[in-house]
Amino acid sequence: METNIEAPRPEAPPYNWPSHDLKNLVMLAPMSPYTRALLRIKFNCPVPDGATTFEQIEAWLATLKPIPAQRKACEWTPPHDTTEDEIARGEYLEVDAEETGYNYYTCSWIKKTCVQVPLSVWEQGRDRVRDYVANIISDLEEDEDDDYEFQRTSDDTSFSIESNLRSLMEQAEEMIAERDGEDEDEDDE
Repeated sequence: METNIEAPRPEAPPYNWPSHDLKNLVMLAPMSPYTRALLRIKFNCPVPDGATTFEQIEAWLATLKPIPAQRKACEWTPPHDTTEDEIARGEYLEVDAEETGYNYYTCSWIKKTCVQVPLSVWEQGRDRVRDYVANIISDLEEDEDDDYEFQRTSDDTSFSIESNLRSLMEQAEEMIAERDGEDEDEDDE
């Protein structure tokens, strides 16, 4: 007599729940009308009347076709093709664009020198000395940084004499008097 020995059937793998919260809800309240309504909506199929425990509902769900994972509405999936691929295929729209603006360039410079002012200019007064020095210094080359190219729209310059002009005027008067041979003794007579 032949006996058929059947090999034990392996247990079905555990069901892969789409949500841990859904699994917990079925564990806690498998017979709740709300739980069963949620399962019917989620899997588009009513729960069989005979499935009254968590294990029975899980076994029933394992027989259903797996539902594809749903993407969240806020997720963005990058395109598989690069933008260059799309443009090469002609999948683009042209957009005209323009950017405008302006730049200001400031280039500081300095002209500094020691000017030899003749006594004849000192004799003409403080304003004449100032004009003489200003003319000499304005003819000098500016010390600029050659790395920058710019167009000047306006110049902002300032001129100053760094020496004490009052003291120099007094010194010039003494030198003029000495040059002209005027002694202080002659003034006293």
